[in-house]
Amino acid sequence: MDSVAPAWVGSVFLFIHSDKTDLSALYQDPEIQLRIYKALKLTLADATGSAGGYEILKIYGSVFGLQLKFMEEGKCRKFLHSYKNDKLQQALEYHFQNQFIPNTAFTTKLKAGTVTLDDILDNPDSCLKHIKENEPNHLRDDEVSRLEEDIRRLVLEYNSNCQNSGTLCSTNSEISPTASTLSPSSPGSSNLSPSSPSSIQANGSSLRSTDRFEFQGVFFDDHVLRAQDHYTFAKAVGRNWKQVGRMLQKTCRGLRDPAIDNIAFEYEREGLYEQAYQMLVKFVQCEGKKATMSRLIRALEESELVGVVEQLLNTPNN
Repeated sequence: MDSVAPAWVGSVFLFIHSDKTDLSALYQDPEIQLRIYKALKLTLADATGSAGGYEILKIYGSVFGLQLKFMEEGKCRKFLHSYKNDKLQQALEYHFQNQFIPNTAFTTKLKAGTVTLDDILDNPDSCLKHIKENEPNHLRDDEVSRLEEDIRRLVLEYNSNCQNSGTLCSTNSEISPTASTLSPSSPGSSNLSPSSPSSIQANGSSLRSTDRFEFQGVFFDDHVLRAQDHYTFAKAVGRNWKQVGRMLQKTCRGLRDPAIDNIAFEYEREGLYEQAYQMLVKFVQCEGKKATMSRLIRALEESELVGVVEQLLNTPNN
């Protein structure tokens, strides 16, 4: 009988310090604790590319930090790469500020057992070896399990409110039509053909057959996003889906950061494809007939994701 290779499992301790804020004391505040946990979860998802392949086992309050368990070597390697290149630290600052936690400039330390990984980050294979040797011997802490349940409850409540109240999901009438959204900001940006009328009428009526937009010198007919567009976008955009969502939120109030974060949490087990797909579903639900291909292309260009645009428009790479 063939032997089954053991799963890759290891753990690492991430310690976080702020000169301006006592994170340990802040974490003990019940009103702030969940916001800190949410910021940590979003940071880790950004650092690893998705929410799978690892879990938070415990959060330490005395010297503020957390223990992470990795179940996939690839995710652990991505985490180390993000940490080494300060991407994780930048994500920490962004998500803490986004949770309205002030004065959050951080220094961090990464340890596997007694080994300080910051000293050997140039050798990721050695880091992985130490992390794997530090296999955890306990399950997730009860406090972390409670926080996970609190987040799931909040996501369900938000979605329920979103379905019952148009003011939470729909675009406010004061937001202007997409003519301003599609105005070019740089050479090669997508824009409406000068000879065509505005692509979206103010009353939300259907697109006219003459509505077109330009990409790299070629004109395309505009249309409301279709199911195939969802599939292609979700498959191609990968971990960048939140970046595109934040570009769309400039003219779509339904995609403000809390909504994007809730999508990340609600579909974390399903992975990046489903998260990206559901983000576009949310966009269409909020914008209706104004959720057009031209707006998505504009957001992708602003995110410098031209390759995704080419797949959506089925154009060859230059």
